[in-house]
Amino acid sequence: MTQALPGIPRLYTALAEWLACVVCILNLPRRFSLRRTAGICAAALAVQGSFLQLTGDVPLFWWLPCMAAATGGMFLLIWSCCRLSRLDAVYCCTRAFLLAEFAASLEWQLHCAFLPGYGAASLPGLILLAAVYGVVYACVWQMDRKSAGRQILPHANWRTLSSAVLLALTAFAVSNLDFVLHDQASNSSIYYIRTLVDFCGLLSLVLIQQQRSRDQLKAELQIMDQVLHRQYEQYQQSKESVRLINRSYHDLKLQVAALRRAQQPDQQARALDALEQQLERYDIQQQTGNPVLDTLLTAKSLYCTQHGIQLTSVADGHLLDFLPAADICTLVGIALDNACESVLTLPDPEKRLVHLAIFEKNRFVMLRFENYCEAPVPMNEDRLPATGYGLKSLRAAAERWGGAVTAQLADNWFTVRVLLPGGLRPVRKNTQ
Repeated sequence: MTQALPGIPRLYTALAEWLACVVCILNLPRRFSLRRTAGICAAALAVQGSFLQLTGDVPLFWWLPCMAAATGGMFLLIWSCCRLSRLDAVYCCTRAFLLAEFAASLEWQLHCAFLPGYGAASLPGLILLAAVYGVVYACVWQMDRKSAGRQILPHANWRTLSSAVLLALTAFAVSNLDFVLHDQASNSSIYYIRTLVDFCGLLSLVLIQQQRSRDQLKAELQIMDQVLHRQYEQYQQSKESVRLINRSYHDLKLQVAALRRAQQPDQQARALDALEQQLERYDIQQQTGNPVLDTLLTAKSLYCTQHGIQLTSVADGHLLDFLPAADICTLVGIALDNACESVLTLPDPEKRLVHLAIFEKNRFVMLRFENYCEAPVPMNEDRLPATGYGLKSLRAAAERWGGAVTAQLADNWFTVRVLLPGGLRPVRKNTQ
């Protein structure tokens, strides 16, 4: 008769579940300070360990409800400590549950294989526990930390969440089928099967997550490419529009001058004065030294004039000579579009103010965009507004040249700064 193998100690299971949640929390945006989060996690460990220890001898009928309650505790810990939606919290809980099942199964399998004569609380058993849990959770934490900059969460929707939960339930059912039928494992191969099934379930969930992240990244790249293409198309259209406007402007100026020489009556002179003043509003041709920047600023100035926005600019266009036209359109066009869109929400036209400055500072090229802003702007961990794909394109264009983008809101002025290495720009030739 084969001797029954001992089951995984309940405290080991509680520790595995708690560590899986902590590894998840460490790489996610937290709701509270580190000290308060640590306090919540410590309390959760005490509750989880006590609950699993007290329910260790319940009848088989109550085993599944107790496991469900323990999983619910994992969800509450993750959701209470992290700034996540409920769907993302459930997804993280599912991942943590599978990770805990695998770690606990692997450790106990090694314990039964190499330390059959030692109890769970013995010194060799505790050393093995620390080694296995340390290696497993350290590897997972390291993988999550590397992918934190690319966003480790795929923003779970109902389809992704349903697949993850179904996968976890299937892996849990298959790995624990013999335990449910016989209440105790009677063959060491059961632990091998359980560990393998849990590992396959965890690996499948990771593959689902990576595929979802790749799909999301692909969609974002497509949107960013559309933004860049649209900005370049606007530049081409603006170039032709500015040419036509300038030609019409000069034609009208010649007509006004001719009428003045004809010695018209006083009323006609006053009407011509008013016409000339009106034409001055459209004398918006920019002269920065860079033809692409000139065209962009002229087009944006015309747009601002039509929408009651006061746009002022002090720009040395020669500083951007090293940039291709597409990147100038991205850096300047997107930033000005965002600024104009922001001030258009202000009911007072006198507050619709937008400033642009392009200058050299400490051998760097600084592009500074400012607009008046009365509403709070939520910022992400990259110090950029947490909305819109345009800013991602802006940052990507700056980083392509070794630069950086930052933003801040102070004294009702929202400022976006683009800093580019000045060594990349060509030496300006003296044309005098």
